[in-house]
Amino acid sequence: MTKKHIFKGILILFVCAITSVFCGCVENKLKAAVEESNKSCPISLGISGELTSFSYKDNSVQILYTLDEQFADIDALAANPEGMKTTCTAWMRNEESKEMLKLMIEANANLIYVFKGKTSGKEATFRLSTDDLKNVLDKPMATNDEKLKLAISQTNLQMPMDAGTGVVITELVDKGDRVVYMAKVTDKEQFKLLSSNLENAKNSQKIMFKMMGSAEKMFCKLIVDSGKDLGYIYYTDGTDETFEIVHTNSELREILE
Repeated sequence: MTKKHIFKGILILFVCAITSVFCGCVENKLKAAVEESNKSCPISLGISGELTSFSYKDNSVQILYTLDEQFADIDALAANPEGMKTTCTAWMRNEESKEMLKLMIEANANLIYVFKGKTSGKEATFRLSTDDLKNVLDKPMATNDEKLKLAISQTNLQMPMDAGTGVVITELVDKGDRVVYMAKVTDKEQFKLLSSNLENAKNSQKIMFKMMGSAEKMFCKLIVDSGKDLGYIYYTDGTDETFEIVHTNSELREILE
């Protein structure tokens, strides 16, 4: 088990980062607030990348993220603008974001997200207009279950994902009582080895969980707050046999403390 098993639920940190730096600002201080926020950059998002900069230009607040393309497919993000817009607006529907939203609306400003590949330099850009921000402010706060559903949907856009060591994550599934990573083991002998050492594999996963970056922790917190467990179902070609490693809600909660 490596860090790659936890897909950095990249989108989980977007709004949190914005909220923490804009909250309490007033309209005539929007530009100054952006400049001040930029002084804290870059901000690490764990293994997925970083929040690189805040900038203000042409009455738009721009937030630039530089992402490790081993964990984020920039082309997949760019090909799903409506899905990204839905995810971004849903994450902004929380009590902590209200003051920031009011500030930007009063300033008639837009919000622009730019996701840039660290290696390729490719970019995916998404714009939320003032009207979009008004719609966010007018809607009820997003529930934890809604946020989790959106995070799972966006994660699946990145699949399949090579997790290294002969394991490919093919899908992320909400099975009701638990969220499960479907993990295909490409080598049958390795599959047998893993299946005979489940306790060691689970302990290795726990060690890696404790080294998670902030983005991964936020995703795990979504799972915990939804009252669910986290599982990994391993399978391989040529057999119907599977085995599962489950981290209970209480175990995840203990890791996050």
